[in-house]
Amino acid sequence: MTAHAKSRPSGRHAVRAVEKVHHAATPERTLLGLATSRPARIAYMVVGTAGLAALTVALIGPGRLERQVVRPLRGAIEPQAEKLWAESKPLRTQLARLMQNASPAGRARLVRNFQSWIGHVHAS
Repeated sequence: MTAHAKSRPSGRHAVRAVEKVHHAATPERTLLGLATSRPARIAYMVVGTAGLAALTVALIGPGRLERQVVRPLRGAIEPQAEKLWAESKPLRTQLARLMQNASPAGRARLVRNFQSWIGHVHAS
């Protein structure tokens, strides 16, 4: 044994000072990272779109907007939406039966699979 080891009482170990670990600031933790993150950019788009819509209503008036924009869009979209809704009835019924007959674990698996499928469709 060394002289240093003899001076320590038995059963005790030398304690080293632990340096404080400094983590580099990750992009999510900085103000710039937060301001340029995906959720922030989405919020900017939503606020900008709402602002442009409010400006449009203020400039042309709600009555004119209804006559020139909303009614023509509704007339073009509603028939197609109703047709798609009616055509999807068999699929909706089949999905409802699947969910109803599945066990709780099976439901969770179905939900995960549907979410994954929707993610793939959305990405393409």
